[in-house]
Amino acid sequence: MQECPVRADIITEQLNKSHMKQSQLLAEVMDKTRERTLDCIEQLKATDMHRVFECGDVELNSAIWIIGHLSVTENWLLLRSTGGEHVKIPWARTFGMGGSRPEKDAIPALEELMGMLEEVHSRSLSHISSLTDAQLAEDNTTGFDMFGVRSKQDVIIHAIRHEGIHCGHLGWLMKLNGIKSI
Repeated sequence: MQECPVRADIITEQLNKSHMKQSQLLAEVMDKTRERTLDCIEQLKATDMHRVFECGDVELNSAIWIIGHLSVTENWLLLRSTGGEHVKIPWARTFGMGGSRPEKDAIPALEELMGMLEEVHSRSLSHISSLTDAQLAEDNTTGFDMFGVRSKQDVIIHAIRHEGIHCGHLGWLMKLNGIKSI
């Protein structure tokens, strides 16, 4: 019985056939993940995006907080941690990991958050798609280490997962607001 090839082998074979660099594939996957995030955000715009739902005794993050958080973390993971030129975000600390929820009046307007989300994403895609395989294998530039993540490639993969996780959170917020998510 012939063994099924490992998934990474299939991906490598397809990359070789298409002449696409691994960094370009990673950028494309990140962009496709962002497309779904933007779809969720668009559908949530008709709701109170500052609303905080509770699950048991736990307060969930609001949609507006998730948008700011995605800008800040993409900037950190895909630009700073991979050696790119990061974007100066004046309200970055407001949306960092482990921070406390800001008051509604301390959160920038949705238009500003969406503009920053787009700027960071555009710069990130341009930067990561330009990386060589050798650069992807290098240690990340910030010393980021979560779940054994060390290389620039690992950080990019973590950023893709991170985006998907928060897209799922936005999907839950859609359901909680009575919006069909599929």
